[in-house]
Formats: sequence, C-alpha cells, structure tokens
Amino acid sequence: MLKVTETVSPVDGWKSVSTPKDHDFERVSIYNIDKEGREYDLAPDDQARTAGKVVQSWKLQDYRSMKIFLRCRYHDTTVVLSTEVPAVLTRCTFKFALDKNGNFVGKSDLLCRQ
Repeated sequence: MLKVTETVSPVDGWKSVSTPKDHDFERVSIYNIDKEGREYDLAPDDQARTAGKVVQSWKLQDYRSMKIFLRCRYHDTTVVLSTEVPAVLTRCTFKFALDKNGNFVGKSDLLCRQ
C-alpha cells in the first residue's frame, strides 16, 4: 500500500486542501537498463492461472548481464515507484487478477527472494 498526497496549483482566489489517500499495489514491471539508459522490459519466464489469479515468475539470474529494476504501479494514481533489484535476489513472483476487460482488480502481490 502506498500513501499519496496529491497537490494542485489553485487558480486565483481559490485555496487547495489535500489529504493523504492509500492506494493498493496494482502491478509491476521488471526491466533491464543498459549503459546508455535504454530500458528493456523482461517477459515472465513462467505464467500460470490458478484460483482466478494469474501467477507470473521471473528467474532474475538469467538477466544479470545488465542491472535489473522494478517499477511498481498503484490503483487509482499515476504515482510510480522504481528501485534497483539487489543481486542477491534471484526470483520474483507476481500474483494478480484481471477483470473481463483486462484491468487489474483486487489485491495484487509481489514477492522477490533469493
């Protein structure tokens, strides 16, 4: 879960008030960045459907010729968090559900481990 406080530049004569709002984790992108700064999205190595959820897995050691990063997105906000994946982590598993239109719904889960 991510707590986001939106801000606005009010027009003349108006004041703005912002309150923090929680946004649940929605989805992840796993990608490499080369020395020139180009990004390469990594497709999952495995994908399965179980109990209405999609489970995707990445074997990170197969992509370590370049740095690996996670980009996390959250429901109902444009805020995105990114971080480099430490080399000690060798596998990431992402579990999520999609509606009939392909939109992420419900609680998604990401686990990266050694």
